[in-house]
Amino acid sequence: MAATDNEEAATKKSKTKTSEKTEPAFTLELKASGVAFLVIDVKGEKVNILSSLVMQELDAMLDQLHQRKDVKALIILSGKPDNFIAGADVNEIRNVVSPTEGAEKAQLGQALLQKINELPFPVIAAIQGACVGGGLELALACHFRIARVHPKTRIGLPEVKLGILPGFGGTQRLPRLVGIKRALELILTGKLVDAEKAGQMGIVDKVLPIDHHGFMKAEAEEFAVAVLQKFKRHAYENKRNVKRLQSFLLESNSYGRNFMFEQARKQALKTTRGHYPAPLKALEAVRRGIGISLQKGLEIEAQLLGELIATEVCKNLISLYSLTEELRKDTGVEKAKSEPREIKNVGLLGAGVMGGGIAQLLAFKGLNVRMKDIDQNALDLGFSRAEQVFQKAVDRRKLTKAKMERGMSQITGTLDYRNFDNCHLVVEAIVENLEVKQAVFQELEDEVDDKTILASNTSSLSISDIGSKVKKSERVVGFHFFNPVHRMPLVEIIRGDKTSDETVVTAVAFAKQLGKTPIVVKNSPGFLVNRILGPYINEGALLLEDGATIEEIDRAMVNFGMPMGPLQLLDEVGIDVGHKVAHILQEAFPDRPAPSQILEIMHHDGRLGKKGGKGFYLYGGKKSTVDPDVYQLIKHVNQSSKFSEQDVQNRLVFIMLKEAVLCLEEKIVRHPRDVDTGLIFGTGFPPFRGGLLRHADNLGLDKCVEIMRELAKLYGERFEPPKLLLERAEKKETLREM
Repeated sequence: MAATDNEEAATKKSKTKTSEKTEPAFTLELKASGVAFLVIDVKGEKVNILSSLVMQELDAMLDQLHQRKDVKALIILSGKPDNFIAGADVNEIRNVVSPTEGAEKAQLGQALLQKINELPFPVIAAIQGACVGGGLELALACHFRIARVHPKTRIGLPEVKLGILPGFGGTQRLPRLVGIKRALELILTGKLVDAEKAGQMGIVDKVLPIDHHGFMKAEAEEFAVAVLQKFKRHAYENKRNVKRLQSFLLESNSYGRNFMFEQARKQALKTTRGHYPAPLKALEAVRRGIGISLQKGLEIEAQLLGELIATEVCKNLISLYSLTEELRKDTGVEKAKSEPREIKNVGLLGAGVMGGGIAQLLAFKGLNVRMKDIDQNALDLGFSRAEQVFQKAVDRRKLTKAKMERGMSQITGTLDYRNFDNCHLVVEAIVENLEVKQAVFQELEDEVDDKTILASNTSSLSISDIGSKVKKSERVVGFHFFNPVHRMPLVEIIRGDKTSDETVVTAVAFAKQLGKTPIVVKNSPGFLVNRILGPYINEGALLLEDGATIEEIDRAMVNFGMPMGPLQLLDEVGIDVGHKVAHILQEAFPDRPAPSQILEIMHHDGRLGKKGGKGFYLYGGKKSTVDPDVYQLIKHVNQSSKFSEQDVQNRLVFIMLKEAVLCLEEKIVRHPRDVDTGLIFGTGFPPFRGGLLRHADNLGLDKCVEIMRELAKLYGERFEPPKLLLERAEKKETLREM
């Protein structure tokens, strides 16, 4: 039912109203062979969306087709070359506020697709491009499916990522088609597969090679004519049965099914920690639908969809989806007049672990990378790191060995600046030292083309200061990756005092080219993410000072929905890095509380965190464990009984909220959405809460002010609510409406 999470226009509101005259989305063409083509092409949209208007038109078209005697077979295909159907209109899902309304909308969609299934002749979905959510459910209602291998062909049911389940028949038809186990792999994860994988799973009856471009209609017509013959039709249907034989023994008896469902439930709980109800409801829909009629199964699906669609989690996830779609269209500059420059060749200064991670990402995205360091050992480490990341992808079958080798061949190394004059952009990832970076940028400027963009991967240093020694400082920009580079989706684009619009626009487009989510941030200490994380981590250390234990501090935030607690996060970042950032922020904001003494003690004890084998936790075994020596080192007196989980969460969440609101006051970001996006994609703030600002809005700003004032009484003025929060609470406004 839902739109995919990677189609640009899936949240775009319909540009037409029911009362207005619109161009039809569907055209019907009948061939001499008796094969008809029903082409969907929603005018004015980049992708086909199943909005209410489109579905009304389809409903009327199907009524006509049911009366036709001259149609022998029907092929449904898209008029857009890179998209089949990208799902339902997310805005319509967002506006559903009651379970009853949600169930009714699901039933309408189910009834419409059932009309396709009940047509008195074979119906074939010819898929090229994205076929997701309601698009796949429509294809499943057809009698056959063919798909062309294409870079944009992605097939799946991503509804759980929006906090709902497939509500147009997906939880009932897919298990009946490919078996329970294979269906759950897609339904419970929202994973998308390509055409070849869909063929292997049995979703698609025939896979067309990539060189069939331009012959899709001819191939589809040939397939339709073939399945008009009973023996051909049965041959394709029997192929599906053969593909299900592997799981038949397990799925054909109640004991096997119960075992499978229980394992799937455990995995879903492990993955979601119980914060996301959609996978469990989807699992329930599949489990209850097996062994009963399709119609009864659809009724169960509609009811469960209704229960999910009105939840806060669903609304939060849809809000997040909308934010990311806005960012996909954002150029990084208001009313930008500059076009982004093309980036093909990239220079990389600084190898090592971080440099190697960046090199791997660049090569994986098809770019030529020239990696430079002053030491051969560092270069070797960079190559080793890149190869390690590639190999993990191969081991997980996300990449072929041949593609890995091709990627590694695009990375070259050097100890000087040879061939840097061909680079369109250079990323600097050297030691976090201002004087060193200034000297390197000054040196680099003479080795590259006048138009080459110079980007620093700094996490805390001023971009304006770094670029101050460069003659053309308008081409200097911050490009802050988060570690590990291949997994963390956020990139902070930091605009210096002299950075040009063209540089920013190009940096933003380049980040998107790498598959990242970029936010443009003002040049300010800590930028956005580290500035908010600094007080958060420091508060975790202050809680430890006050007598709470490492376990309960971190556990409280994991239960809140964070991937890890603040002390484990400090170990991951590196205690040395955390210590340095804390002092940078202290120098920049001298009126704020001094860093916790625990950071000083841990730093002076030589504890580096995970990279050094020990920090607050011990590393090296299969699982990290709290290092008991830490308590002796910091002279810890356990008073944990006085802290409830809510106490710990309030201190950590509201210290972040205060800093986030101060960032809004100081216009560190251009839009409030960037705060929520930055924290979700840069720190792992729980997506089901919609982001830090949305979480505050959902709690109510009056309530936030009340909690912060109480915390200020207990722990000091660092919790006093900021001016902007007080103003918006008084006006009954939200933080995200700015």
